[in-house]
Amino acid sequence: MAAALEGARRIVSGLEQGRVTLAASVPDTWIGTLMAEVRRSSRIRALDVAREEEAVAAACGANLAGGRGAVLCQNAGLLNCGGVLAGLVELYRIPCFFIVSYRGNQRDPVYYHAPKGRVTEETLRAWRLPYAVADPRADLAAQVRSGIEFAMESRGPFVLLISGGDLA
Repeated sequence: MAAALEGARRIVSGLEQGRVTLAASVPDTWIGTLMAEVRRSSRIRALDVAREEEAVAAACGANLAGGRGAVLCQNAGLLNCGGVLAGLVELYRIPCFFIVSYRGNQRDPVYYHAPKGRVTEETLRAWRLPYAVADPRADLAAQVRSGIEFAMESRGPFVLLISGGDLA
């Protein structure tokens, strides 16, 4: 069991190094695994919400209150967030870091996720959101930390797309 969560531990380490104080989430299978590790952190408050838009609002609120917020959700949930991204994050220039499970891409060959996978990166580009796909060969904590720093410095969003394999 311990080895199965090594990637999740590295992601949480990156969140801690990036001084994230609140992780708001609508967990799917992969994000649920990650949130279990977030709950073990004494430095990050885990917040479960009903909708992804609420997670964005909570993360932005943490940033406005002097903390640092992050949103952890599935790509399907991110696709629901166009309005709150444009009307809150972008309009008011609030840092908002996302860790998004990239369901339906080539690393997740489950047929019913494929439609989400086909449109995720195209949608991020159309919305002009900066993003990266986690590189499984590179330091995962550093990738998380870099995304947080980008969001903070640019005063806007940054999305890190992860796969289930990144949690292993």
